[in-house]
Amino acid sequence: MTGTQIQHTEIKDIFTGILLCMLIILIMHSMPIIGIVAWMFLPLPVLFYRLKAGRNSGGIIMVACIAVLIIFTGDIAFNLLYFGFFLMTGFFLGEYLEKMLSIERIMLYTGGMVFGIMTAAFFIYSISQNQNIGQLIAIYIKSYQAFSTQFFSETANFYPQMDVDLKRLELMNSFFILVLPAIFINAYVTMMWLNLLYIKKLLFKKGIAIKSLENLNHWKAPDLLILCVIASSILLFIPIDALQIFGANCLFILMFVYFLQGISVVSFFFDKKRAPFILRFFFYIFITIQPLFMCLVIGFGLFDNWFNFRKLDIAT
Repeated sequence: MTGTQIQHTEIKDIFTGILLCMLIILIMHSMPIIGIVAWMFLPLPVLFYRLKAGRNSGGIIMVACIAVLIIFTGDIAFNLLYFGFFLMTGFFLGEYLEKMLSIERIMLYTGGMVFGIMTAAFFIYSISQNQNIGQLIAIYIKSYQAFSTQFFSETANFYPQMDVDLKRLELMNSFFILVLPAIFINAYVTMMWLNLLYIKKLLFKKGIAIKSLENLNHWKAPDLLILCVIASSILLFIPIDALQIFGANCLFILMFVYFLQGISVVSFFFDKKRAPFILRFFFYIFITIQPLFMCLVIGFGLFDNWFNFRKLDIAT
């Protein structure tokens, strides 16, 4: 290809990436039900074109999308702190995928970079608003609390025949607020994991294989992580509220890590037995709607540390 052709291709990739990102954002705003799923894949266009067209093109897509949003909404803070968060995730996933790091380091470094930049941006924004970070966080927590209370109340009113206990709903609301950091981290890890899975499929169709994404069903959490599970469990029994909240959040995150390991175990045996798609589909659906299945998968992940269900050490 000539230099002009390469330049035209890069420009086309940039515009396509911007349009795809804006389309996902439009879906998030106009179709809330579908938007719940759509926001998980907002980093994907940036990730794909960062790998396909390079660092400059990926960066232009990310900055251009934020600029367009700011121009049309006039809200700098929200667009930078919300959509910028997702778009940067796609960019840094591409950065560390290109470095051929392990899957753990890719996700850890991406999360660290994004959270670091967002913390700095949040700090600068708090100074511009003459408010400290604690006050802003308190405002966001109160907003979330009001939203969740309204959501649970509307649910109870919508299903009067279910005889929903309002006190139980209030207890659930309080629990969600206490473990909000863990819920956010788990949702963020899920988003990164799903984008890595889909980018793997997209690249595979183009005949590109990334070593970091090969054999994801062999993934295993570090053995020492089980000590963190034990320590977090102990904190729950110490009669100090701060320690109990910290322990609950840590345990919630760790159980999610072992859930991912359990999914890897299940996926390994599905591939080994060449299970049909319909069986896999219904199993994963049951996991999402039936807590018992979810606990079973977490158990697979947790006890895989001792029983080595996949016999990975023997295979290697």
